[in-house]
Amino acid sequence: NGRTWDGTDRDYGYIEMLDRIFSLLREKNPNLSERKRHTMPPPQMVRIGSRKTMWANIAQICDLLNRNMEHMISFIMAELGTEGSVDGNQRLVIKGRYLPKQIESLLKKYIKEYVECSMCKNPETTLSRDSLTRLYFIKCEMCGSSRSVAPIKSGFHATLRADR
Repeated sequence: NGRTWDGTDRDYGYIEMLDRIFSLLREKNPNLSERKRHTMPPPQMVRIGSRKTMWANIAQICDLLNRNMEHMISFIMAELGTEGSVDGNQRLVIKGRYLPKQIESLLKKYIKEYVECSMCKNPETTLSRDSLTRLYFIKCEMCGSSRSVAPIKSGFHATLRADR
């Protein structure tokens, strides 16, 4: 081949070219190669009496995820099909008995839908609401991709004869 590279006319080997492209990639995008490990404490659940459960560290988790606590609470309440309130110490009191495992799986579902970037799987994203369309959008801080997210809606709830 008559290709010239860096003022020479010799052919470059495949491995040599791969090394060159990766070194250029690392040089131009230093934050691309280093994957940060994101850790989060598990939800701390405390039973209150026989009919309520308290999520003690929800505020800390919302801060780590860079999410509005009201948004996460409305998701959790819709998924559980119950109601709850935030006390003075920023803890969520949920009506009903729930195990940490149940809340943990809901938290994972929330992260997948409303936090994680669908392109690069990075959790460093921002969630904003378009005032015109009323849709929520996730924008990734790492790769710059953006997507709309599903609105929070509660699933099917069976009604008791007394509720009808």
